[in-house]
Amino acid sequence: MTMQNATPPGPAAYRIQQLGPPRDRDGSPVRVHGQGTQLNEPVTGFDSLVLHHPGDSRGVRMVDGSIVGGERGRVFAYVGGRIEEIEFPRPVGGRFRDYGLATDQVLIKKDFILSHPDRDPGTRHGRRVHVPAPVAGVVGARRDREGLVDILDRRGGEVIARIRHMSDIEVDVGDAVEYGQTLGIQSDVDTRRIHVHMEMDSRYYLQFRNYVDDLASGRLPVDAVHRTNVQPRPVPADGTFRLGASDPRIRDLQRVMGGEGYRAADGGPLDRDGVYRIGMQGALLDFQRDHGIRQTGDIDPPTLRFAPATRPREVDRLDYVAPGRTPQVHPSQQQAPGHPDHPDHRPGLPAEPEPAVNQRRAQAPCFGCPPIDRLSAALRSGDEAEVSLAFAAIGTSPEMLAMLERGNRLLAAAQEDSRSSQQIQAQPDAPVRG
Repeated sequence: MTMQNATPPGPAAYRIQQLGPPRDRDGSPVRVHGQGTQLNEPVTGFDSLVLHHPGDSRGVRMVDGSIVGGERGRVFAYVGGRIEEIEFPRPVGGRFRDYGLATDQVLIKKDFILSHPDRDPGTRHGRRVHVPAPVAGVVGARRDREGLVDILDRRGGEVIARIRHMSDIEVDVGDAVEYGQTLGIQSDVDTRRIHVHMEMDSRYYLQFRNYVDDLASGRLPVDAVHRTNVQPRPVPADGTFRLGASDPRIRDLQRVMGGEGYRAADGGPLDRDGVYRIGMQGALLDFQRDHGIRQTGDIDPPTLRFAPATRPREVDRLDYVAPGRTPQVHPSQQQAPGHPDHPDHRPGLPAEPEPAVNQRRAQAPCFGCPPIDRLSAALRSGDEAEVSLAFAAIGTSPEMLAMLERGNRLLAAAQEDSRSSQQIQAQPDAPVRG
């Protein structure tokens, strides 16, 4: 075949890998620190990307509305139904750091390794490939010592993507950037391993998903010439608000959750300003489980079904109720507790709700209670004499007596509320004045 008749090579898809979580010989994750082996694993799309720094954060979980057990100095949250490392403005080491972000803005962090499909991915030569831009925008920062490029949503706007560890950066501050355009070369600048570190604004979560999927599928190929004029895939409006979002519908949900007794992670009341902050997330996960919704950690349409939009009441409306008059409830439609303008959803809940994502210390029978701890140890040992003594100690322990006293006070309060409610229902309705 002559050179004139040779077919030019077509677009080649990136090989994508990541440092996976510590695993046992059978491939199952290992949560015990210092055990297991971490290997570079193939990435088939966004859903196969694991948590940022999965080894150091192997024990990450949520307890009492806060993420614990992760790598020291890092923060985590639920996004899309799984724990992700995030960045947002906050106090660090006694001073406030904004990380170049707007108030309440949240970035999601991911690491992955790009390599040429025809080269050894374990070599510097194999990993010396271009890093395509994950979004279109304007370059807001370039720092060669960090291999960093920030992409803004508009000139002088907010950071929507942050890419680190690149060499030979090809864009400069103020440049307009197109989707898939080469930003630089994947490198080990300011790090120990050649890889891509990428952070995306939570509001661009779906775009982030599409980008990684486009890299894996070859829609954004290795050779820059084949990435020219590749347009980002349309992102449908899914009606979902993720951490850091603000919207009046979030305020509606905050109102309903507050009325039902849900609290912030610090035990205080939920904000009712329409901003989804991290302190609300534990309560949201509890709310989703209690209402039979998948615990995504996102404020999605199934969740918003239980938060009707606030509407102004007009005196001339037919359903207007005069002040002081108890609204009439249709006998076939009971009201939900905490939000009387919404029907009771509880009869439709599944019999077996999914396990709680937000673990509560109060639910743990052996947390910080010596009599219970003693009984648990006795049961594990199988010592029948010690089990009997532990049972006897529980009945006279100050901790259990205090618990019983609290229970008696709660029962008395509930009985008093019930009597008051019965007395109100027995009173005749006041006349409605036109």
